[in-house]
Amino acid sequence: MVKDYNEQQLRNIAEECQEFEHIITAMGYGYSLLNVSSASYVRRCADCIHWLGGSCNIFKKELSQYD
Repeated sequence: MVKDYNEQQLRNIAEECQEFEHIITAMGYGYSLLNVSSASYVRRCADCIHWLGGSCNIFKKELSQYD
């Protein structure tokens, strides 16, 4: 079962996460393939390598404190 998370929660938690790594950066695509600078990536949990369909322990811990 896939949970729907609030977009603002995904962004807020990702902004403060020290472990955040954008999946595009991790895959090495970078600027040339997507024509997007890494500085332009939207930082959100669902785009992080640690996301794993919402099973990220950091996200779950932060989400429990978010409400």
